[in-house]
Amino acid sequence: MSRDRKGAVPPGPLTADPLPAGSLPDVRAEFRARMDAAHAQDVWAHFDGRIGVVLAGGGGRGAYEAGVLLAFQDARMPTHLITGASIGGINAASFAAHSQSFVGNAEPLLRTWTRLTPLAVGVDWTRYAWKLAGIVIASAGIGNIAEILLQKRGMDFTLQHPLTTWALLAVIGFALLYAYDSIPYFGYVVRHQFNRARRRRDGFHLDPRKALRSIGANVMLWGSVGGLLVSLGALNFLKELMHPVIGATVVAGVTASILGRTFAPRFLPSMLHKFFRVPFRRGLFRNFDRTRLLRRTISEKKLRASPIRVVFPVTDVNSGPAVFFSNASAEDLARDPGAEPGFAAEVADPGDMILALVATSALPLAFEPIQFRGRLLADGGLVATQPIRPAVRLGADVLLLVSMEPMGPKRHPVKTFVDMGMRALNILVMQNFMVDQKTLEGINAICEGAAASLGMRPEEVAVDLGIRRYRYIKSFTICPAEPLDATILEFGGPAAESAILRGYRDASEQVANFLEYARTAHYGGPKRLLRLEAVPEARAAI
Repeated sequence: MSRDRKGAVPPGPLTADPLPAGSLPDVRAEFRARMDAAHAQDVWAHFDGRIGVVLAGGGGRGAYEAGVLLAFQDARMPTHLITGASIGGINAASFAAHSQSFVGNAEPLLRTWTRLTPLAVGVDWTRYAWKLAGIVIASAGIGNIAEILLQKRGMDFTLQHPLTTWALLAVIGFALLYAYDSIPYFGYVVRHQFNRARRRRDGFHLDPRKALRSIGANVMLWGSVGGLLVSLGALNFLKELMHPVIGATVVAGVTASILGRTFAPRFLPSMLHKFFRVPFRRGLFRNFDRTRLLRRTISEKKLRASPIRVVFPVTDVNSGPAVFFSNASAEDLARDPGAEPGFAAEVADPGDMILALVATSALPLAFEPIQFRGRLLADGGLVATQPIRPAVRLGADVLLLVSMEPMGPKRHPVKTFVDMGMRALNILVMQNFMVDQKTLEGINAICEGAAASLGMRPEEVAVDLGIRRYRYIKSFTICPAEPLDATILEFGGPAAESAILRGYRDASEQVANFLEYARTAHYGGPKRLLRLEAVPEARAAI
């Protein structure tokens, strides 16, 4: 078999066409056959660049990355460096920990994702059902104590229709719980309908759908209140209200409310804020289940022994900057080809790798931040959502950028405050990704122009802009064409299996493209250095 000047195998019958439809085993068999036919293993053996993978965060959608990493494994593609934020860091750690070579092992990761459940990672909404039950039980206890005390003073509340009374009370409770925001709109509409000056001043515009929802909510609430008074026997109820004890209590309550609003308007909201924030703490869910799962599925000893460099960021909540952790020491990172010793020195050994992985996946709003070595650490995606720059500064020559967000405008609908928080984080992820990618493309364009003027390949030159030295970084982006079925807090199930298959298919296309590039790329040997004056825009971007 003939080889080119680098000893690489000439192009085989591989194409970048999508794999045919089928189940994951069928698609894997087809892809492996295509890799064998293209002599992929020989191409990787003669490729002299360092291959880096960048994994974005995305919570439950991380199953997509498991499919991507499985395609890398099946292609026998070496991975020298993986940087991952949030769930990307966990996927990277599993991929490296289960391999003793530069070809990672995604099989255990795949099994974990297919068996995963929300409870296994601590996403347990029933805890809030228990908290709600606690409020109901406490209210019932206080109410019964009040009833007993009033009975001792000669007051007796007898329910003539107890089943109807309690049913109407339940309807009132649900109306306040689920329709509280809709109830005031009806009064707002009425006030503006009969006051033309107010309409002009407020720019009033009637929303028919909102008005109908408000009318329905008011009918449900006040109709139930009226029914409740009837079931209690309105006249007898009013007589009880005339009792001196109840009258004095009502007067005292109204007086305290007026005085509070007049002289201490912030007192009640402040007290309510302190009372209601206690059950939520710093996040909706605890970290215990996720920590237990990671300790069971990832061996810290094997992760540290892996030749694949794994780097992941966490966010210092108090001071703000990203803190980078790695399974390799700063000294070992600095000795890697192309690594910048100054940046490698900033990468720390966390001591407890698993707890650090828990910290990098402590998604804001969802999970509590981790108290770790005197720091309060949270999701690395806050400040390094798509850690491209660490991969470049640690010597990667080729990057496979994996994002779980499609590049188009389609997104999942926003329905709750959790959806809103997750969408905000997604926007941050994509904005940072686009900024880093644009910077990378700008540097590559400079290298391509310099190489063209010298009749060389872009990877054979380096450009000194005065502030730093830059080299050509070839990148391949892997992302879904359409939004994934899973959301950030939906783990496991059919959506995970679908995401794995989509990730595998998308990655197979880019691996094919990379393989064709690797046949002729030349990263070995010294680079031709060109010194250029950086323009202000380039200085600002870099």
